[in-house]
Amino acid sequence: MTVTQHRPVTREKAATRKLPGVGRSRRELLAVVALVVVVVVVALISPDMSTTAAFTMTFVLLGQSWNLISGLAGPLALGQAAFFGITDFTILVLRTHGVNQYLGIVVGIVASVLLALIVGLATLRLPGFFFAIASLMVPLIIQAVILYFGFFQVERPFSPEDTPGDFNFNDPFVYLCIAAVFVLVAAVVTMVVKGRRMGRYFQAIRENPRAAEASGVPTFRYKVYAFLIAAVFASLAGTFYSQLTFVFDPLDAFDPTVSVQALVVTLVGGAGTVLGPVLGGVIIIPLTQLARTYLFQLPGLDQIAYAVLLLAVALWFPRGAYPTVARALRNRKERRCG
Repeated sequence: MTVTQHRPVTREKAATRKLPGVGRSRRELLAVVALVVVVVVVALISPDMSTTAAFTMTFVLLGQSWNLISGLAGPLALGQAAFFGITDFTILVLRTHGVNQYLGIVVGIVASVLLALIVGLATLRLPGFFFAIASLMVPLIIQAVILYFGFFQVERPFSPEDTPGDFNFNDPFVYLCIAAVFVLVAAVVTMVVKGRRMGRYFQAIRENPRAAEASGVPTFRYKVYAFLIAAVFASLAGTFYSQLTFVFDPLDAFDPTVSVQALVVTLVGGAGTVLGPVLGGVIIIPLTQLARTYLFQLPGLDQIAYAVLLLAVALWFPRGAYPTVARALRNRKERRCG
């Protein structure tokens, strides 16, 4: 009789195995592709629709940024506006001095990653609540410094002709298409991260950081990794915001509501999923734009409508639109099979 010898599975090999939800993540990615295509097609209706769709993709990128650090890895980040705004500001300053915008984008992303590294090393060891407060203070400090040096409502340099070599286009549809590509890239990165060892570690850290640390997971290091990746996507969102607005205002770019918008977009769609930030952005951003357009007669009416919308979503979809709907469909399928 032949005895089959089984090789022991090391912790490293076990950790690199794909997580059980990889198939679901791939289906989510297909849904992301479908949603992005729908947004691009709808944007062809008019220039105003193109602008709204471009802003939607911008804040979807910002939502993916928050999803990577808080939805997957767990630490509650409230300072994504820092990376969003610092890239916007960097592009403005360098372009004013005649520097090509592509170089400005690269410098902005590098500056955001360095800032994320400094902030992450200093604060990610703190308990969750203290990290949230610390991260919230970072964009406010940068905002105060920029205002101190006199950068307030600065008009961006304008070129009447398209200059692709300087990342300048007068048609917002072009920015929409480019932003849509980066949204797909962010979704792929999220899917890959979830399906690898990093995703397993992120899940362990999110569920129980102390247990993960006791199991040998280098929790601090992987929190820093998540923070750095998130900073890149927030920085890219700031890149497109800088092209879609005509005036740089630090009170807008570094405002805490920018970070809150990233959080809301992800929570409405479903945190910790590939599809969630995209679905949330497609729901929230156009409705926000519509409220500002048609409910401006009475001051604060658009904010009330926005709050009512969020309250309705919180009541009907407490786990986010995608997880709630997906769970309902699974339960219905199980009842039919049963």
